[in-house]
Amino acid sequence: MNRQQARAHWRIVGLVAFLSVFLSFVLSELVMVDNLQLKGINTLFNLRGPVIPPDTSIVIVALDDQSLASLPAKLPYPRSYYETIVNHLSSAGARLIVFDIEFTEPSVDRPEEDVALAAAVQRSGRVVLAGKMVLETGSRLANNQHILEPVPPLMKSGAALGLVNVVEDADGFIRNYILYQQASRSTYYTLAVQGARLLAGISSDALPRTGGEQFTIGSQTFPRARTNTFMINFRGPARTFRTYSLVSVLDDSSFTLDEEEDTNIFSQYLEWGTFRDKIVLVGASAEELQDNKLTPFFDWGGVKQKMPGVELHANALSTILRGDFIRSTPEWAALALALLLTLAAGLQARWLQGLRGLAAVLAVALLFGVAVSLAFSQFRLLIPFATPLIALALATFGHVSYQVVVEQREKKLIRQTFQQYVAPSVVDKMLSLGELPSFGGERKELSVLFSDIRNFTRFSEAHEPEVVAARLSEYLSEMVEIIFRQGGTLDKFVGDAIMAIYGAPYYFEDHAERACRTALEMQQRLKELQKGWPDEPFARFNIGVGINTGKMIVGNLGSRQLFDYTVIGDEVNLASRLEGANKEYETGIIISESTCRQISAKALVRELDLVRLVGRSQAIRIYELRSMDALPQLEQDYLLDLYSEGLAAYRERRWSDALITFRRVLRYFPHDGPSRMYTVRCLNYLERPVPVDWDGVYDMKSK
Repeated sequence: MNRQQARAHWRIVGLVAFLSVFLSFVLSELVMVDNLQLKGINTLFNLRGPVIPPDTSIVIVALDDQSLASLPAKLPYPRSYYETIVNHLSSAGARLIVFDIEFTEPSVDRPEEDVALAAAVQRSGRVVLAGKMVLETGSRLANNQHILEPVPPLMKSGAALGLVNVVEDADGFIRNYILYQQASRSTYYTLAVQGARLLAGISSDALPRTGGEQFTIGSQTFPRARTNTFMINFRGPARTFRTYSLVSVLDDSSFTLDEEEDTNIFSQYLEWGTFRDKIVLVGASAEELQDNKLTPFFDWGGVKQKMPGVELHANALSTILRGDFIRSTPEWAALALALLLTLAAGLQARWLQGLRGLAAVLAVALLFGVAVSLAFSQFRLLIPFATPLIALALATFGHVSYQVVVEQREKKLIRQTFQQYVAPSVVDKMLSLGELPSFGGERKELSVLFSDIRNFTRFSEAHEPEVVAARLSEYLSEMVEIIFRQGGTLDKFVGDAIMAIYGAPYYFEDHAERACRTALEMQQRLKELQKGWPDEPFARFNIGVGINTGKMIVGNLGSRQLFDYTVIGDEVNLASRLEGANKEYETGIIISESTCRQISAKALVRELDLVRLVGRSQAIRIYELRSMDALPQLEQDYLLDLYSEGLAAYRERRWSDALITFRRVLRYFPHDGPSRMYTVRCLNYLERPVPVDWDGVYDMKSK
């Protein structure tokens, strides 16, 4: 990617990031997005699990199913039951008693029991009674808020009045706790707040009364919120707090139950010190009483269980007393995180595409989720995640859409460009695998083939231009078809010469073998074509082929406006010179040593010479390619054995022996060009001896 392309990419990244963040904040107002955030909070609680160690300072006395089944009286229970409970818990050393049971209606049949309960509450001096804020609607008064208070005797005797009102989120779950509510210009505090205040030993006048103040109770400072609520740091699922059945607290020597159930268990509680210095919350847990709530731990461990309302207050009170509040990050944090994630999507779009890009996005989302979870569990910090994740999804969609458009455009350009260079099947395979050529050069190991017609000038001079053009067109069409069939890329025509690349733009591991098979097929097809041509002077011509394998620069070495897909480099020039060397050795196909190494297991070759080409200081070995996958032939073997014997004598400066051997070759194979060439060299060296430092390298004079 060049600098201009990089700038264009980052402009797209910036635009996608802005639109994604903007749309994510717009979508955050939708109910479905809000529910996503809420459900995510449930997941965070479940990933964290129960708080360890549990809070043992708070216990619950529950009006449970056992109590409903065992108590002799039926609902509503006589106030004497609750008088007994207050007396028992006070005598047991309870530090504070908090009722989540409303005594807002007087006892009709036994008004004296209200007075007796009030006296017990007053003697205890540490009882919080329950009240409730109600909203009445009518034709004359649209919003009439007022407090349902305990009956007057109790109202005067209690240490404090606490509201039992709770607030549900949009999905019906309870995650936050109300601090106070206002009615008739008065401020009323909730059960947990009043309990915490009494335990801190401060007056209700010391508590904030407006939403603009920082809410504190003693040394505990609540996190700032837009409303008069705080998030409950739930200790765990239902029954996390130690819970005792209400009937067991009533059960003593003076309280008679059924004979089977009358165990006088409260005396054991006294002996064990069960309630000593405990904060005791009294409330209902029986499903029949319909005071069970949905909380984040509703589906803990695969078991769906609502939490009794009294335990909800216990969780809130524990959060206040321990001061381990869950704090939310500022609103700007959601914006910053959304921008960060969209930029991450932009980065992956630059370097990763397809499934790898989507995998990278999922990895980013997973890491973000892990960070959110760790922040919540380790630092009690709630990081907004719904909006940033939506922004990430939108950014990913935007980049994928853009990539699809760009990719389709580039595929169209590539198809239009390369279909004239390679077979359509290669183009299709290249596009299907996503192996698109880059604009600009890259260094790769490839094979390059050069072919040229021999005696074409004489042929052209002997025929009319129309005949020459027709013959050349037929020849070139057949050769190009062979190149395409072997997966090669037609680089260019230079007159009657052909240049082809193997291994680009689509890479084959066997590019050297494909190039060699092309050369052999070209020779064979030319022979077949010649059979159909007129038998006249100069009607036929031959070709020479040079092949080299090595590192070269391949790619678009022009611009997008003037596209030229080609290869350059010294290795390319070597292939061209090998093609020209066929004239000197009177051969058809010459390959380099590097090409020979890659095909030696499948090819029949013979070493031609150790040469130093014009412009190169290092000598190279060159080989004649004779066949591929050929069965052994006695005639062929005899030729190669004799030739190898002669070449060995030549390298050892035994000119006479070499001359004799090469002449033997020519006796049986009179058209063997390399043997004829070595015969001439040996005669020359016999007349003009080589220097003492002769290294067997032949310096070629022509390019």
